[in-house]
Amino acid sequence: MAQPSGRVPTRTCVVCRERRDRDALLRIVRTPEGQVIFDRSGRMNGRGAYVCGDADHFAGISKSATPRSGALDTGRLRHALKINIDDSTAKQLNEAITSYRSE
Repeated sequence: MAQPSGRVPTRTCVVCRERRDRDALLRIVRTPEGQVIFDRSGRMNGRGAYVCGDADHFAGISKSATPRSGALDTGRLRHALKINIDDSTAKQLNEAITSYRSE
């Protein structure tokens, strides 16, 4: 189904709560199997959450967490995806997003 002309899909970043064009955000998905992965295509099945690609969003800005260089704010992401995110999963997400942003 085609989009009406002039209409740009927008989404809200779970970290800063700012609305942006969908193409300007990165999508993270909780798959039906319970995995949390970075969705490069933006079309995977599962519950999705969007984050800005800005570097300051990956500085661990959660009030409960200590700031870590390059760390994704897993508290807000955990709330949005409704699943616990362990350290190994957070590390894999950070690596996938960092490699994607450097392309």
